[in-house]
Amino acid sequence: MSQDKRDQKAGSGSRTSARERARAEAAAAGRRGRLMQVLVIGGVAVVVIGIIAAAVIISVVTQGRQTPTADTVVPVGGAQVPFRVEGSTVRLGPADAKVQIELYESYGCTHCKDYDAATASTFEELIAGGDVAVSYHLVHIPTESRYAPLAGNASAAVAAHQPEAWLAFHSALFVNQSAATEGWQAPQLRDFASQQGIAAPEALASIDEGRYTSWIKDNTEQAVKAGYRKTPTLLLNGQPTELLPAEALADRVRQLAGS
Repeated sequence: MSQDKRDQKAGSGSRTSARERARAEAAAAGRRGRLMQVLVIGGVAVVVIGIIAAAVIISVVTQGRQTPTADTVVPVGGAQVPFRVEGSTVRLGPADAKVQIELYESYGCTHCKDYDAATASTFEELIAGGDVAVSYHLVHIPTESRYAPLAGNASAAVAAHQPEAWLAFHSALFVNQSAATEGWQAPQLRDFASQQGIAAPEALASIDEGRYTSWIKDNTEQAVKAGYRKTPTLLLNGQPTELLPAEALADRVRQLAGS
Protein backbone atom coordinates (compact mmCIF):
# COMPACT_ATOMS: atom_id res chain seq x y z
CA MET A 1 0.00 0.00 0.00
CA SER A 2 1.38 3.40 -0.96
CA GLN A 3 2.13 6.05 1.64
CA ASP A 4 -0.67 8.31 0.28
CA LYS A 5 -3.28 5.57 0.71
CA ARG A 6 -2.02 4.83 4.19
CA ASP A 7 -2.31 8.53 5.08
CA GLN A 8 -5.86 8.72 3.68
CA LYS A 9 -6.93 5.68 5.71
CA ALA A 10 -5.45 7.13 8.87
CA GLY A 11 -7.20 10.46 8.27
CA SER A 12 -10.52 8.70 7.74
CA GLY A 13 -10.09 6.79 11.02
CA SER A 14 -9.32 9.99 12.88
CA ARG A 15 -12.44 11.69 11.50
CA THR A 16 -14.56 8.64 12.48
CA SER A 17 -13.10 8.67 16.00
CA ALA A 18 -13.77 12.41 16.30
CA ARG A 19 -17.39 11.96 15.27
CA GLU A 20 -17.83 9.14 17.79
CA ARG A 21 -16.33 11.28 20.53
CA ALA A 22 -18.64 14.16 19.59
CA ARG A 23 -21.68 11.87 19.69
CA ALA A 24 -20.59 10.46 23.06
CA GLU A 25 -20.07 13.94 24.47
CA ALA A 26 -23.48 15.07 23.17
CA ALA A 27 -25.13 12.02 24.71
CA ALA A 28 -23.38 12.65 28.01
CA ALA A 29 -24.41 16.31 27.90
CA GLY A 30 -28.00 15.22 27.26
CA ARG A 31 -27.91 12.85 30.22
CA ARG A 32 -26.49 15.61 32.44
CA GLY A 33 -29.22 17.98 31.26
CA ARG A 34 -31.96 15.49 31.98
CA LEU A 35 -30.46 14.73 35.39
CA MET A 36 -30.29 18.43 36.22
CA GLN A 37 -33.91 18.85 35.11
CA VAL A 38 -34.97 15.99 37.37
CA LEU A 39 -33.00 17.48 40.27
CA VAL A 40 -34.53 20.95 39.74
CA ILE A 41 -38.07 19.55 39.49
CA GLY A 42 -37.45 17.36 42.53
CA GLY A 43 -36.07 20.34 44.46
CA VAL A 44 -39.08 22.48 43.59
CA ALA A 45 -41.38 19.65 44.63
CA VAL A 46 -39.58 19.34 47.97
CA VAL A 47 -39.88 23.11 48.54
CA VAL A 48 -43.60 23.07 47.68
CA ILE A 49 -44.20 20.09 49.95
CA GLY A 50 -42.25 21.85 52.68
CA ILE A 51 -44.36 25.00 52.33
CA ILE A 52 -47.57 22.97 52.45
CA ALA A 53 -46.34 21.02 55.47
CA ALA A 54 -45.34 24.23 57.24
CA ALA A 55 -48.77 25.73 56.53
CA VAL A 56 -50.46 22.63 57.93
CA ILE A 57 -48.27 22.70 61.04
CA ILE A 58 -48.94 26.41 61.57
CA SER A 59 -52.67 25.78 61.12
CA VAL A 60 -52.61 22.96 63.67
CA VAL A 61 -50.55 24.97 66.15
CA THR A 62 -52.69 28.11 65.86
CA GLN A 63 -55.91 26.13 65.95
CA GLY A 64 -57.17 26.37 69.51
CA ARG A 65 -54.70 29.20 70.25
CA GLN A 66 -56.97 32.13 69.45
CA THR A 67 -58.58 34.67 71.74
CA PRO A 68 -62.23 35.66 71.26
CA THR A 69 -62.98 39.35 70.85
CA ALA A 70 -66.19 41.35 70.71
CA ASP A 71 -67.21 44.93 71.38
CA THR A 72 -70.83 45.63 70.62
CA VAL A 73 -74.29 46.23 72.11
CA VAL A 74 -76.77 43.43 72.73
CA PRO A 75 -80.37 43.26 73.96
CA VAL A 76 -80.82 42.17 77.57
CA GLY A 77 -84.19 42.33 79.30
CA GLY A 78 -85.51 44.93 76.87
CA ALA A 79 -82.45 47.19 77.19
CA GLN A 80 -79.45 47.66 74.90
CA VAL A 81 -76.37 46.73 76.89
CA PRO A 82 -72.65 47.00 76.13
CA PHE A 83 -71.10 43.60 75.43
CA ARG A 84 -67.36 43.14 75.42
CA VAL A 85 -64.98 40.20 75.39
CA GLU A 86 -61.55 41.19 76.62
CA GLY A 87 -58.80 39.59 78.63
CA SER A 88 -60.27 36.60 80.42
CA THR A 89 -63.84 37.87 80.65
CA VAL A 90 -67.14 38.22 78.86
CA ARG A 91 -68.61 41.46 80.20
CA LEU A 92 -72.20 42.63 79.99
CA GLY A 93 -72.77 46.19 81.11
CA PRO A 94 -70.84 49.47 80.98
CA ALA A 95 -67.20 49.55 82.07
CA ASP A 96 -67.99 52.44 84.43
CA ALA A 97 -71.05 50.84 86.02
CA LYS A 98 -71.56 51.67 89.70
CA VAL A 99 -71.49 48.00 90.63
CA GLN A 100 -68.97 45.61 89.14
CA ILE A 101 -69.76 41.92 89.57
CA GLU A 102 -67.30 39.19 88.68
CA LEU A 103 -68.29 35.56 88.48
CA TYR A 104 -65.88 32.66 88.04
CA GLU A 105 -67.74 29.74 86.50
CA SER A 106 -67.06 26.39 84.87
CA TYR A 107 -69.54 24.58 82.66
CA GLY A 108 -68.47 21.30 84.24
CA CYS A 109 -69.22 22.49 87.78
CA THR A 110 -72.51 21.23 89.24
CA HIS A 111 -72.61 24.05 91.82
CA CYS A 112 -72.27 26.57 88.97
CA LYS A 113 -75.17 24.89 87.23
CA ASP A 114 -77.31 25.20 90.36
CA TYR A 115 -76.27 28.83 90.95
CA ASP A 116 -77.04 29.82 87.38
CA ALA A 117 -80.46 28.17 87.59
CA ALA A 118 -81.21 30.11 90.78
CA THR A 119 -79.85 33.54 89.76
CA ALA A 120 -79.77 33.85 85.94
CA SER A 121 -82.99 35.89 85.74
CA THR A 122 -81.78 38.16 88.57
CA PHE A 123 -78.47 38.80 86.81
CA GLU A 124 -80.39 39.62 83.64
CA GLU A 125 -82.58 42.16 85.48
CA LEU A 126 -79.56 43.74 87.16
CA ILE A 127 -77.66 44.03 83.87
CA ALA A 128 -80.69 45.53 82.10
CA GLY A 129 -81.04 48.12 84.89
CA GLY A 130 -77.86 49.87 83.78
CA ASP A 131 -76.09 50.22 87.14
CA VAL A 132 -74.37 46.86 86.97
CA ALA A 133 -71.72 45.22 84.82
CA VAL A 134 -71.17 41.49 85.13
CA SER A 135 -67.86 40.01 84.05
CA TYR A 136 -67.97 36.26 83.52
CA HIS A 137 -64.66 34.43 83.91
CA LEU A 138 -65.03 31.14 82.05
CA VAL A 139 -62.64 28.57 83.52
CA HIS A 140 -62.03 24.83 83.67
CA ILE A 141 -62.47 24.06 87.37
CA PRO A 142 -62.86 21.23 88.35
CA THR A 143 -60.22 20.18 85.86
CA GLU A 144 -61.41 16.57 85.62
CA SER A 145 -64.49 17.63 83.66
CA ARG A 146 -64.20 16.88 79.94
CA TYR A 147 -67.34 18.86 79.16
CA ALA A 148 -66.07 22.11 80.67
CA PRO A 149 -63.37 23.04 78.09
CA LEU A 150 -65.54 22.02 75.14
CA ALA A 151 -68.50 23.99 76.46
CA GLY A 152 -66.20 26.88 77.33
CA ASN A 153 -64.89 26.93 73.76
CA ALA A 154 -68.48 26.88 72.46
CA SER A 155 -69.41 29.75 74.75
CA ALA A 156 -66.41 31.79 73.58
CA ALA A 157 -67.31 31.07 69.95
CA VAL A 158 -70.83 32.41 70.43
CA ALA A 159 -69.54 35.43 72.37
CA ALA A 160 -67.20 36.29 69.50
CA HIS A 161 -69.45 35.56 66.54
CA GLN A 162 -73.09 35.77 67.71
CA PRO A 163 -72.92 37.88 70.88
CA GLU A 164 -76.62 38.72 70.98
CA ALA A 165 -77.27 35.03 71.72
CA TRP A 166 -74.55 34.60 74.33
CA LEU A 167 -76.41 35.12 77.61
CA ALA A 168 -79.13 32.60 76.76
CA PHE A 169 -76.57 30.15 75.38
CA HIS A 170 -74.50 30.53 78.55
CA SER A 171 -77.40 29.29 80.66
CA ALA A 172 -78.29 26.60 78.11
CA LEU A 173 -74.79 25.11 78.47
CA PHE A 174 -75.40 24.72 82.21
CA VAL A 175 -78.83 23.17 81.68
CA ASN A 176 -77.21 20.77 79.23
CA GLN A 177 -74.59 19.64 81.74
CA SER A 178 -74.97 15.97 82.72
CA ALA A 179 -73.04 12.75 83.09
CA ALA A 180 -73.81 12.02 79.44
CA THR A 181 -72.31 15.28 78.17
CA GLU A 182 -69.01 14.40 79.83
CA GLY A 183 -68.55 12.06 76.88
CA TRP A 184 -69.38 14.65 74.24
CA GLN A 185 -67.01 15.77 71.50
CA ALA A 186 -66.89 19.01 69.53
CA PRO A 187 -69.38 17.93 66.81
CA GLN A 188 -72.01 17.25 69.47
CA LEU A 189 -71.47 20.72 70.95
CA ARG A 190 -71.81 22.19 67.46
CA ASP A 191 -75.09 20.33 66.93
CA PHE A 192 -76.33 21.45 70.34
CA ALA A 193 -75.45 25.06 69.49
CA SER A 194 -77.41 24.79 66.24
CA GLN A 195 -80.41 23.52 68.20
CA GLN A 196 -80.13 26.59 70.45
CA GLY A 197 -80.38 28.92 67.47
CA ILE A 198 -76.67 29.50 66.89
CA ALA A 199 -76.38 29.96 63.13
CA ALA A 200 -73.33 32.18 62.55
CA PRO A 201 -70.96 30.10 60.37
CA GLU A 202 -67.85 31.30 62.21
CA ALA A 203 -69.37 30.43 65.57
CA LEU A 204 -70.15 26.88 64.45
CA ALA A 205 -66.74 26.49 62.78
CA SER A 206 -65.01 27.72 65.94
CA ILE A 207 -66.88 25.15 68.02
CA ASP A 208 -65.90 22.40 65.58
CA GLU A 209 -62.24 23.43 65.51
CA GLY A 210 -61.83 24.03 69.22
CA ARG A 211 -60.58 27.48 68.29
CA TYR A 212 -60.77 28.98 71.79
CA THR A 213 -59.88 26.03 74.02
CA SER A 214 -56.52 27.61 74.89
CA TRP A 215 -58.36 30.73 76.06
CA ILE A 216 -60.25 28.63 78.60
CA LYS A 217 -56.97 27.04 79.67
CA ASP A 218 -55.29 30.44 80.04
CA ASN A 219 -58.26 31.79 82.00
CA THR A 220 -58.01 28.85 84.37
CA GLU A 221 -54.31 29.41 84.96
CA GLN A 222 -54.89 33.11 85.63
CA ALA A 223 -57.70 32.34 88.06
CA VAL A 224 -55.58 29.87 90.01
CA LYS A 225 -52.67 32.33 90.17
CA ALA A 226 -55.07 34.96 91.49
CA GLY A 227 -56.17 32.54 94.21
CA TYR A 228 -59.57 31.60 92.79
CA ARG A 229 -59.54 27.82 92.89
CA LYS A 230 -63.25 27.15 93.41
CA THR A 231 -66.28 27.68 91.24
CA PRO A 232 -68.56 29.47 91.42
CA THR A 233 -66.74 32.44 92.96
CA LEU A 234 -68.49 35.81 93.29
CA LEU A 235 -66.84 39.23 93.59
CA LEU A 236 -68.63 42.54 94.20
CA ASN A 237 -66.61 45.62 93.30
CA GLY A 238 -63.45 43.57 93.40
CA GLN A 239 -64.12 41.97 96.77
CA PRO A 240 -64.76 38.21 97.08
CA THR A 241 -68.09 37.56 98.79
CA GLU A 242 -70.23 34.61 99.70
CA LEU A 243 -72.57 33.26 97.05
CA LEU A 244 -75.68 35.34 97.57
CA PRO A 245 -79.10 33.94 96.64
CA ALA A 246 -81.06 35.91 94.07
CA GLU A 247 -83.00 38.25 96.39
CA ALA A 248 -80.03 38.95 98.65
CA LEU A 249 -77.87 39.61 95.58
CA ALA A 250 -80.36 42.16 94.24
CA ASP A 251 -80.56 43.89 97.66
CA ARG A 252 -76.78 44.05 97.98
CA VAL A 253 -76.42 45.51 94.48
CA ARG A 254 -79.02 48.20 95.26
CA GLN A 255 -77.07 49.14 98.39
CA LEU A 256 -73.82 49.40 96.46
CA ALA A 257 -75.49 51.42 93.71
CA GLY A 258 -76.87 53.82 96.34
CA SER A 259 -80.49 53.39 95.39
